[in-house]
Amino acid sequence: MIEARVFSLRSREEADQYSDALALQVRAMSSPHPVLCADHRPVRIYPQAVTDRLIELFVEMNTRLERVAILVSQTNATLFLQLQRIVREAGYENRRVFHEPEDALPHLGAVLDADELASARAFLAEYTPG
Repeated sequence: MIEARVFSLRSREEADQYSDALALQVRAMSSPHPVLCADHRPVRIYPQAVTDRLIELFVEMNTRLERVAILVSQTNATLFLQLQRIVREAGYENRRVFHEPEDALPHLGAVLDADELASARAFLAEYTPG
Protein backbone atom coordinates (compact mmCIF):
# COMPACT_ATOMS: atom_id res chain seq x y z
CA MET A 1 0.00 0.00 0.00
CA ILE A 2 1.15 3.52 -0.81
CA GLU A 3 0.30 6.35 1.57
CA ALA A 4 0.44 9.94 0.31
CA ARG A 5 -0.48 13.10 2.15
CA VAL A 6 -0.76 16.13 -0.12
CA PHE A 7 -0.45 19.54 1.53
CA SER A 8 -0.57 21.65 -1.61
CA LEU A 9 0.16 21.59 -5.31
CA ARG A 10 0.39 25.16 -6.56
CA SER A 11 1.72 24.68 -10.08
CA ARG A 12 2.00 22.17 -12.88
CA GLU A 13 5.65 21.73 -11.92
CA GLU A 14 4.70 20.73 -8.36
CA ALA A 15 2.06 18.39 -9.76
CA ASP A 16 4.73 16.88 -12.06
CA GLN A 17 6.97 16.31 -9.03
CA TYR A 18 4.10 14.62 -7.18
CA SER A 19 3.39 12.49 -10.25
CA ASP A 20 7.04 11.46 -10.56
CA ALA A 21 7.28 10.58 -6.86
CA LEU A 22 4.09 8.50 -7.04
CA ALA A 23 5.26 6.67 -10.16
CA LEU A 24 8.55 5.88 -8.41
CA GLN A 25 6.66 4.45 -5.43
CA VAL A 26 4.43 2.34 -7.68
CA ARG A 27 7.47 0.91 -9.49
CA ALA A 28 9.16 0.12 -6.17
CA MET A 29 6.22 -1.92 -4.86
CA SER A 30 6.41 -5.70 -4.92
CA SER A 31 2.73 -5.91 -5.84
CA PRO A 32 2.03 -5.37 -9.55
CA HIS A 33 -1.09 -3.34 -8.66
CA PRO A 34 -0.69 -1.55 -5.32
CA VAL A 35 -3.36 0.35 -3.42
CA LEU A 36 -3.13 4.11 -2.84
CA CYS A 37 -4.46 5.98 0.17
CA ALA A 38 -4.16 9.67 -0.76
CA ASP A 39 -4.95 12.20 1.96
CA HIS A 40 -5.76 15.59 0.42
CA ARG A 41 -7.41 16.98 3.58
CA PRO A 42 -4.74 19.70 4.05
CA VAL A 43 -5.39 21.09 0.52
CA ARG A 44 -7.60 24.13 -0.02
CA ILE A 45 -8.11 24.07 -3.82
CA TYR A 46 -6.13 23.19 -6.95
CA PRO A 47 -5.42 25.70 -9.72
CA GLN A 48 -6.53 24.66 -13.22
CA ALA A 49 -2.99 23.71 -14.33
CA VAL A 50 -2.74 21.29 -11.39
CA THR A 51 -6.22 19.92 -12.07
CA ASP A 52 -5.25 19.20 -15.68
CA ARG A 53 -2.05 17.44 -14.57
CA LEU A 54 -3.91 15.39 -11.94
CA ILE A 55 -6.35 14.16 -14.59
CA GLU A 56 -3.36 13.04 -16.69
CA LEU A 57 -1.77 11.35 -13.67
CA PHE A 58 -4.98 9.59 -12.67
CA VAL A 59 -5.46 8.26 -16.22
CA GLU A 60 -1.82 7.06 -16.28
CA MET A 61 -2.33 5.27 -12.96
CA ASN A 62 -5.65 3.60 -13.91
CA THR A 63 -3.87 0.42 -15.03
CA ARG A 64 -1.22 0.51 -12.29
CA LEU A 65 -3.27 0.88 -9.10
CA GLU A 66 -5.79 -1.66 -7.89
CA ARG A 67 -7.74 0.77 -5.68
CA VAL A 68 -7.47 4.39 -4.65
CA ALA A 69 -9.12 6.23 -1.78
CA ILE A 70 -8.81 10.01 -1.79
CA LEU A 71 -9.65 11.86 1.43
CA VAL A 72 -10.91 15.45 1.44
CA SER A 73 -11.85 17.56 4.44
CA GLN A 74 -15.53 17.55 5.36
CA THR A 75 -15.43 21.36 5.41
CA ASN A 76 -14.01 21.69 1.88
CA ALA A 77 -16.93 21.16 -0.47
CA THR A 78 -15.15 22.92 -3.34
CA LEU A 79 -12.13 20.58 -3.29
CA PHE A 80 -14.44 17.59 -2.86
CA LEU A 81 -16.33 18.54 -6.03
CA GLN A 82 -13.10 19.32 -7.85
CA LEU A 83 -11.59 15.92 -7.02
CA GLN A 84 -14.83 14.12 -7.85
CA ARG A 85 -14.72 15.74 -11.29
CA ILE A 86 -11.07 14.73 -11.75
CA VAL A 87 -11.88 11.15 -10.72
CA ARG A 88 -14.89 11.07 -13.05
CA GLU A 89 -12.83 12.37 -15.98
CA ALA A 90 -10.07 9.81 -15.29
CA GLY A 91 -12.68 7.06 -15.56
CA TYR A 92 -11.63 4.41 -13.04
CA GLU A 93 -14.37 2.92 -10.86
CA ASN A 94 -11.93 1.75 -8.15
CA ARG A 95 -10.82 5.33 -7.41
CA ARG A 96 -13.17 7.15 -5.04
CA VAL A 97 -13.27 10.38 -3.05
CA PHE A 98 -14.28 10.33 0.62
CA HIS A 99 -14.77 12.80 3.46
CA GLU A 100 -14.27 10.36 6.32
CA PRO A 101 -11.59 7.73 6.91
CA GLU A 102 -14.31 5.42 8.23
CA ASP A 103 -15.88 5.48 4.75
CA ALA A 104 -12.60 5.10 2.85
CA LEU A 105 -11.25 2.17 4.86
CA PRO A 106 -13.86 -0.38 3.71
CA HIS A 107 -13.13 0.60 0.09
CA LEU A 108 -9.43 -0.09 0.64
CA GLY A 109 -10.05 -3.02 2.96
CA ALA A 110 -11.68 -5.00 0.20
CA VAL A 111 -8.19 -5.72 -1.17
CA LEU A 112 -5.87 -5.17 1.83
CA ASP A 113 -4.82 -7.66 4.46
CA ALA A 114 -5.35 -6.87 8.16
CA ASP A 115 -1.87 -5.37 8.67
CA GLU A 116 -2.18 -3.12 5.61
CA LEU A 117 -5.62 -1.97 6.71
CA ALA A 118 -4.28 -1.17 10.18
CA SER A 119 -1.48 0.81 8.56
CA ALA A 120 -3.99 2.78 6.46
CA ARG A 121 -6.09 3.46 9.56
CA ALA A 122 -3.02 4.72 11.48
CA PHE A 123 -1.89 6.88 8.54
CA LEU A 124 -5.29 8.56 8.28
CA ALA A 125 -5.49 9.06 12.05
CA GLU A 126 -2.14 10.94 12.06
CA TYR A 127 -3.58 14.00 10.34
CA THR A 128 -5.05 16.73 12.49
CA PRO A 129 -6.26 19.93 10.82
CA GLY A 130 -4.54 23.17 11.62
